[in-house]
Amino acid sequence: MSTLFIHGSADLYGSAKILLQIVKVCVHEKEDVVVILPHHGTLVKELEDLGVEVRIVNVGVLRRRYFTPWGILGRLILWIVATYKIIQLIKSHNISIIYINSANVILGPILKWFTRLPLVWHLHEIVESPSILRIFLVKLIEKSNQVIAVSEATRDFWMKQSTKLNIHLLHNGIPTSDFNHAASLNDSEFPFTLKNTHNAILVAMIGRVQPWKGQAYFLDMMKSFFEGIKLSDLNVYAIMVGDAYPGYEYYVDELKQSIVDNELVDKVFYIGYRRDIPRILASIDLLVLPSLLPDPLPTVVLEAMASGKPVLATLQGGASEMIVGGETGAFIPLQDHKKAAETLKSLILDNQTMRLMGEKGRKRVNECFSLEAFETNWLKLFRTF
Repeated sequence: MSTLFIHGSADLYGSAKILLQIVKVCVHEKEDVVVILPHHGTLVKELEDLGVEVRIVNVGVLRRRYFTPWGILGRLILWIVATYKIIQLIKSHNISIIYINSANVILGPILKWFTRLPLVWHLHEIVESPSILRIFLVKLIEKSNQVIAVSEATRDFWMKQSTKLNIHLLHNGIPTSDFNHAASLNDSEFPFTLKNTHNAILVAMIGRVQPWKGQAYFLDMMKSFFEGIKLSDLNVYAIMVGDAYPGYEYYVDELKQSIVDNELVDKVFYIGYRRDIPRILASIDLLVLPSLLPDPLPTVVLEAMASGKPVLATLQGGASEMIVGGETGAFIPLQDHKKAAETLKSLILDNQTMRLMGEKGRKRVNECFSLEAFETNWLKLFRTF
């Protein structure tokens, strides 16, 4: 059996990491795999190192900003060209399954129609708005032979949109051993050296930079936090990790300017994209996930828990399934940065509670979100396709 995977980016963030894990399972099972990505990126080398064939085809990834008359016209041209190229690839490689790994790649139904091949759609997103985009995606997803969702929140959201959808739940899993014993960066580079030189506490937000991920909310929260403590009594610093989602490069500049305008330059550090996330997490004390829209199953939460770190997150999406409030972390309000800052302060001032939360988080991720469980459950699904 030969599977064609199509993914909407070439980075190494959440859904791309899951794609990589799935492909590793296929390689281990000696399944033939071809992966289509829309452009070059760090994911390409990871896949090629596995011996997997990677093709670069601009599949016309559909994002909210393209959902305009001119945007759709531009996408339509890309879809026509990409469909022709992919059909030729399917024929030449004797593909037997088409596997779409993100909601923003919409070519699956048309490829299924032309090739008569089964279509699997793995959903990592919750698309609430605009409503016309949500309705459009539902109609396309209904054409799938199998649909997989990464969380109960994701599954429930899409099933509420259509009575025709029967969606399988498959929680993501991570290689917990990569995070359980990662060496820290405390002694190697700034701002992590502050932990030793200033006996500091490091708070982190890690995620792709775009407005709904909540970077601006995080800065508001940190500003309120620093206004409410005596710096002589408590040394706390914050780092922001992640690069811009394509089209949001301007937003990074706005965030940097906000750090300056709010006089946070000595306390909050934007360090951009990093490939050493296990070592980053080993070096911090607490992770904050202040998403403003439902985040289906943010992988970074699992990674932080595997690293023994408590997590603060807004109560929505997959975070509500991953975090046990009061045990492995705590929840913060959506639009109240002052209350969020108070929650952060109360936790930071209680070192024993932070340590216990970290321990319970590590136990939970090892029991419920391990890579082994994910691979076993995915294989059960895969063998029914």
